[in-house]
Amino acid sequence: MLNEDFTKDEQRELILTNIVEELVKLTVDSVIPTMDMCTCEICRLNACAIALNVLPPHYVTTTKGGIMARISTERGAYQIQVLVEATKALLMVKEHRLH
Repeated sequence: MLNEDFTKDEQRELILTNIVEELVKLTVDSVIPTMDMCTCEICRLNACAIALNVLPPHYVTTTKGGIMARISTERGAYQIQVLVEATKALLMVKEHRLH
């Protein structure tokens, strides 16, 4: 999850981030507990990687402190597509765990 405990200087620092990556992580984290599957970091990150290899990236510049606001703004445009691909990826990981 994203850490929002930044100093004021860190909050103003510009960063480049893939909004779709952040949305995938949030979606995987919210869906994985409902799927009766392993929730370890390996399975979580494998599902994220699988979904991200299908979804087109969407890079933006923002501040560290503004990441969550930017994600909220962009969420609607990608929500269904991200949910579908994250769910497919989780099902794939559930069926073919690497541990």
